[in-house]
Amino acid sequence: MMEAVISEVFAPSTVSEISPAVKARTERIAVLRKRLEDLRQLTRKRFQQGASGLQTASFLSQMMDGFVVQIVDEVFANADPAVAERLRTHTAILAVGGTGRGDVCPFSDLDLLFLHDPAVTALFQPIASQIQHDLWDSGLKLGASVRTILDSISWAKQEPQFATSLIDARFLCGEASLPEQLKAKFLRTVIKGRLQQFLLDIVRSRDKERTEHGVTTQQLEPDVKRSLGGLRDLHLIRWIGFACYGAGDFDSLRLQDAIRKEDARRLLHAHEFLIGLRIDLHFAAGKEQDTLSRDDQLRIARLRNIAPSQGQIPVERFMQEYFQHSSAVADMAQRFAERTRRKPFAGRVLDYLMSYRIDDIYRVGPEFIDIPGGRARRTACSTLEGVLHLYLTAARYRRQVTPKLAETIKLQQLKPPAVLSAEASQSFLALLRTTGKLGSALRSLHENGVLEAILPCLQHIRCLLQFNQYHHYTVDEHTLRAIEAAEGFEADPGSVGQAYREIHHKELLHLAILLHDAGKGYEEDHSQVGRRLAAEVARRLELPDHQRDLVMFLVHRHLQMADLALRRDISDPAVLLKFSHEVGSPETLRMLYVHTASDISAVGPDVWNQWKSELMSTLYEHTMLWLSGKSHLFDEATRLRTIKQIVASLIENPGLKDGNEPERAADINPLDRQLDRFPAHYLLETPGARIAEDFRVIQSRQPDEIHVEAVYDVETETVEYRIITHEQLAPGCFHKLSGVLSAKRLAILSAAIFTTLDGVIIDVYRVRDADHAGEIPTWRVDDVAVSIRKVLRGETDVETMLRSRGRFAVQATSGPVSDLPMRVVVDNESSDRYTVIDVFAHDRPGLLYAITRALYELKLSVVLAKIATHFDQVLDVFFVTESDGNKVSEGERLKSIHELLTNQLIEFEKSATAD
Repeated sequence: MMEAVISEVFAPSTVSEISPAVKARTERIAVLRKRLEDLRQLTRKRFQQGASGLQTASFLSQMMDGFVVQIVDEVFANADPAVAERLRTHTAILAVGGTGRGDVCPFSDLDLLFLHDPAVTALFQPIASQIQHDLWDSGLKLGASVRTILDSISWAKQEPQFATSLIDARFLCGEASLPEQLKAKFLRTVIKGRLQQFLLDIVRSRDKERTEHGVTTQQLEPDVKRSLGGLRDLHLIRWIGFACYGAGDFDSLRLQDAIRKEDARRLLHAHEFLIGLRIDLHFAAGKEQDTLSRDDQLRIARLRNIAPSQGQIPVERFMQEYFQHSSAVADMAQRFAERTRRKPFAGRVLDYLMSYRIDDIYRVGPEFIDIPGGRARRTACSTLEGVLHLYLTAARYRRQVTPKLAETIKLQQLKPPAVLSAEASQSFLALLRTTGKLGSALRSLHENGVLEAILPCLQHIRCLLQFNQYHHYTVDEHTLRAIEAAEGFEADPGSVGQAYREIHHKELLHLAILLHDAGKGYEEDHSQVGRRLAAEVARRLELPDHQRDLVMFLVHRHLQMADLALRRDISDPAVLLKFSHEVGSPETLRMLYVHTASDISAVGPDVWNQWKSELMSTLYEHTMLWLSGKSHLFDEATRLRTIKQIVASLIENPGLKDGNEPERAADINPLDRQLDRFPAHYLLETPGARIAEDFRVIQSRQPDEIHVEAVYDVETETVEYRIITHEQLAPGCFHKLSGVLSAKRLAILSAAIFTTLDGVIIDVYRVRDADHAGEIPTWRVDDVAVSIRKVLRGETDVETMLRSRGRFAVQATSGPVSDLPMRVVVDNESSDRYTVIDVFAHDRPGLLYAITRALYELKLSVVLAKIATHFDQVLDVFFVTESDGNKVSEGERLKSIHELLTNQLIEFEKSATAD
């Protein structure tokens, strides 16, 4: 059957008449490309008809073999007969690497080794070159080298990737004795003669690759080949197995007791899953594509008809299956590598000399803790109490459990007891109380399944995906990273570090962090589910009532502090009073503060940034003053007075550094009174030096002047535009500025607006300018400034500018990535002074302009705005009053505001997606 298929696809083409050389070459290339395309289409058809991933890869591999061999035969047929005859007995072509393994995907590189005797090098080079040209011209990506046996051995010793490619070398055509000689010499000199070095080289090479493509199995857009737990880790097991046991396939390793039967089964299933996924990605992209993008995840979930389940959409279920496979592969690859790699003799002697025994059971070394005795080892690893005592001892001595001992524990597959013993409960709480190695201890307990035996509710979140752009990791990985982040705050010099160090019962904080997202993946709100789970865990661990209530509060309200700091006016006494009343005690506040910082830190790289840190710190410090018995109203007044004095000193003495105390407050009272015109939230949120500079601008500003300045921030690669003018000169300033910046193709990341009592406007926008890499050129800033002035003075209409620049300039997304609904919330309860409007929407260029224009048309004055974009989701908060400065009245007015803004969002979304 296969021979018939190959002969059909590779049937030779005939040319009816002799053509010039160029035409002949062009026609040959067309023939080769057609053969390759037919080959791929035939493979695609089989795959779509239900062939498995491994079956498809095997079929494609055989087809590629035939494709290569036919090209070789054609090139040899056109060569000088004497030369061709000699080369056939002194050369061989081998499939190596993935091609040799038979792991060929539709657009994989074709890996070949052109092997030859040194005596025919000059004759073989042009032939090999012609073969490679034909393969390149056919449309294949080629990874090929022309070498002698000695060259191959020498290069294999230097380059681990070439060495591993020879492990999978497979003879295609030529002289069969050459690859046999190569294999024998390779095995003798590269593998057996330097086994430990070979193992070290290939593991280091794989570690480097993992670092480049993802050091966690829970990447939300993984590379199915190179990321941790991908196909490359399966290859690593094969290579190590070949080196240590002489066989790389999983069944052979199982028969030699190198891996367990269950592990071999899991590896085979993972291989089938991953290779099928990679083939699918290649066919869908029409090119080599190994990254499982979010669009592909949605597509494949639909293609496989995955049904939703309670609390999970189809794509989340599909990715959970992916992460289950990748986690298992990564874990087995790591354990297999550790088991077969030996430390140098000198290192083992040194470790022994530096180790010591404790409790007549454990041996504590420089890095690890172990249990040498067979009976003691079995006892410690077979019970939950023994395992927890081991990890508690390791954490107290700031060591890790040896990989072999951790693997022994994993093989025990400890089940969750119906009732947790008092000894196990006390050991677990003591472990949560111990810092220094807590994060690594809990990660190891999670990997070997013991953590779920203690807290069964964590089984649900293993490999659980949250399909949004905000979270970078699965729920279990995020949870472990949150624990590690909390523990890392011990050395933090700031307020969050101080708060962590002052917490008396760290075990309760760490327990709450472990449980804070355990309620995800259900239909009900995860904080509500988490609260119930926390109550169950508290009973399981036999916590006293007051500690149970504290853990339940921390889990239930773990989002509250971030919501207040990022979405509310934290200088408003009413907000702080309500929050302080709910928190209740300084210890609870410290825990909630650290919990919040840890949760945000664990979302993804750089999500916990300076801005969020400062906002959270301000809320924490204000609330702590209240809970400590000091009136926050008095504190705000004191802080405002101090700020005004410092700013006045900076104005009077421009050379004075920001933060220095003024010498005499009496000398600066006139300026102090002038500063009373600035809103309190401006003074509290703006650095003193910046306030002083703004004051100088305002004092020197001409009545018709519109001051525009821009400062580039190298660290964030953003630009801060600061506009200072008067509200009489520029009515509706906020929405007009938003429109100008959108028309200029600037992505608005944040905005702050301030108006003094005498009508001076200070609007600050932080934007990203996608048109320019690095610092923004002066001409660009000048161009933006000119446009701002023209619009605010009425010389140019902002709508005209938007239309002239194309639909909101920056390319709009094709549709929302997440399925979170657009939403408008009008809150008239949180503040005594303002009506608060929360807008949840999909990020679109021009969105802020559309919202602020609607507010302007509603005749609402925006006193304060907090603009935030979390990847694909916008959360904008506006503190508004009526034009007379009062809050919006209850009733129909609130309802009409809500309806108009909601309709505006719907129309804007339709317009954005239609364009």
